[in-house]
Amino acid sequence: MLQNGFAPIARLTALGALVSLLGLTLAPLAHAQQAAPASAAKPAVEKPAAKKAEVKAEAKLGVGKADAKATADAAKGPDKKTRDAARKAYGAGEKAYGDGKYADAYDNFTKANSLIASPHAQFWIAKSLDKQDKKLEAISAYQVYLANPDASRTGEERVTEAKTRLEELQLSQVALLSLTTVPKEAAVALDGAPVPGLSPYTIKLAPGPHKLGFNAPGFEPKEVDVDAKAGDKLNQTVELAVKPPPPPPPAPTPEPVAAAPAPLPPPAPVEKRSKAPAYVTLGIAGAAAIVGGIFGAKALGSKSDFNKNPTTKSADDTERNALIADMAFGVAITLGVTGIVLLTSDDDAPKEAAYLLPPKAPKVDFSGYAGKTGGGASAKLTF
Repeated sequence: MLQNGFAPIARLTALGALVSLLGLTLAPLAHAQQAAPASAAKPAVEKPAAKKAEVKAEAKLGVGKADAKATADAAKGPDKKTRDAARKAYGAGEKAYGDGKYADAYDNFTKANSLIASPHAQFWIAKSLDKQDKKLEAISAYQVYLANPDASRTGEERVTEAKTRLEELQLSQVALLSLTTVPKEAAVALDGAPVPGLSPYTIKLAPGPHKLGFNAPGFEPKEVDVDAKAGDKLNQTVELAVKPPPPPPPAPTPEPVAAAPAPLPPPAPVEKRSKAPAYVTLGIAGAAAIVGGIFGAKALGSKSDFNKNPTTKSADDTERNALIADMAFGVAITLGVTGIVLLTSDDDAPKEAAYLLPPKAPKVDFSGYAGKTGGGASAKLTF
């Protein structure tokens, strides 16, 4: 593993004898399988002339000589002393791990990684914590190792081993609850939050008390309390009660029967209507007809005299007699019709009318008019 991590140094041609010297120094350590990240050696491929130009440029920008030197040293990577210390700490960590001294192994791998960050050291840091049963620290260390973009350089087997162990450790920190419901496919809520999907399924629970809610169409909802412990594997079957059928609708309230109306009092006896108004009306109509005939005859005589001897007097007499005759005939006709109606109408009023219309005495109203060229009369009978 060390041989792969420092291979780029052996291939440098720009540094001449220094590269050869480093190659001789590192060769005996290739079999120790200690890892130093290749990223630490990559900056050395830059030509010294280019780095000198960069340092000069930084000096022109106001960077101090000390900063320029630090920048140049960082570009060259860790010095030999640092690399040697990292290799020594890494080797000590491997020996301690092989002897079962996992705390010492953790300290040495941590020291090596602090000197030169390496995915190899990070892997063994996680393993050392795992062996000490420090699960939470081991989970964090495995996550750091797997997040390193150079983790693949440690080998696919170690990456797979770290992923598998990380998942096991994470599961050891939660409880696995296998849920089955009757009926199947019930909706489940965990601490008030709905769980995606329908039962049956397995839920990961953080350690501590939890409340599970269950709902299914046609069944009564139900809640169950669960006390989860890290690493537990629980099986829970929850049976829901069937909802009772809805109660029948209430019987309609019978409408109250209206009380029979009180019997009406017997109608008052109807008095027989008198015929006297009819006879009086017809008598007046006859008298008016006679008056009309008389004045009509006078009007005709006056007209004949006017035709023979036209005078103002004969003209006035003719007009007056004709007006009186017209009025008399109008009254005669009106009263004659009224008298006939009164005479021929039914004497017995309907029984229902006896309750509604009180009997009234008949009433006759006359009105007339006269003008220079004519006149007339009208009558109104109320009964």
